[in-house]
Amino acid sequence: MAGARGDDGLILFVEDDDVLAAVVIELLAPLGEVVWAPSAEQAVAQLPARPWDLLLSDIDLPGMNGHEMVRHAKSAQPDLAVLMLSGHASFDHAVEAIRAGADDYLTKPVEPPRLVDKTRELMALTRERRARGRERVLAVGAHPDDVEIGVGGILLRHAAAGHDVAVLTLTGGEQGGEAAARAAESRLAAELMGARLFHTDLSDTSVSDGGTTISVIKRVIDEVLPTTVYTHTAKDVHQDHRNVHHATLVAARGIPRVYCYQAPSTTVEFKPTKYVAIDPYVDRKLEVIRAFASQTAVRAYLDEELMRSTARYWSRFTQARYVEPLEVVREADASADDPHATMIPREVADAR
Repeated sequence: MAGARGDDGLILFVEDDDVLAAVVIELLAPLGEVVWAPSAEQAVAQLPARPWDLLLSDIDLPGMNGHEMVRHAKSAQPDLAVLMLSGHASFDHAVEAIRAGADDYLTKPVEPPRLVDKTRELMALTRERRARGRERVLAVGAHPDDVEIGVGGILLRHAAAGHDVAVLTLTGGEQGGEAAARAAESRLAAELMGARLFHTDLSDTSVSDGGTTISVIKRVIDEVLPTTVYTHTAKDVHQDHRNVHHATLVAARGIPRVYCYQAPSTTVEFKPTKYVAIDPYVDRKLEVIRAFASQTAVRAYLDEELMRSTARYWSRFTQARYVEPLEVVREADASADDPHATMIPREVADAR
């Protein structure tokens, strides 16, 4: 349930008392959109969906308690500010909330002006954290659905962290279906990921690693100014994938972080050294894949059980349950001398 939209804030409010929830929603509505979840479990399910400005929650909840929920929240969106509410006046409860990852703690009953002021303050804190660590991401793929298969979960994670996400699809995928239909599917997938889509018309199965492909990728890089680029691995039996890999490395030679992802045609020579947990995003990744309806009906490699199993397989190197693997081409902090570069937080980090 969402409250009325005021300013541009986005608040996830967790409270099992529906009467109190209605009062708080009305109180905070001038600050933005207030989305109410009556349980921690429902809140956790909503966390990956949007870049929240504040998590406001009671501690004493049925089922999962507020402290455990905060740990999930910080894992999904590390920059998210958290304000905990409790009827317990004990200092020990405040300490436990802060240890769990909360940024502040208020004891009920809370005076309305104090709650509004604290909410505004912590929303500003979230935005300040994101501004310090805002990343611009570009994922490059030869065909519609390449990027979504390889790093769909990672891109959803970037979007949830408030990063700018762009996808460059170089061909219409006309050898595997009707180009107009596949273009529409690509637009829907990008919308579901919160990504900006660049879709060019290089010829499917005839993509080169030369000047034309390099210049197309470079034009998008110059517009997006990414701090991180994802592209195909060279260890692939599809010639378009190999050539896009080589062209991207040339076009992205000034980008501080470049990674290569896996595709269904990737060979056993693919040797990832970075594993990104996508536990909160795996279901939404499968939703993104379903956007490619013309392909899911005919491509065995898009079977949801297989895709989930693949992510589970790579998790053996980590403590996560679902993982997307990456080969690291280059991984460095953006230069402080580059006016377009930013230093990023490590929320999309190794889980080795």
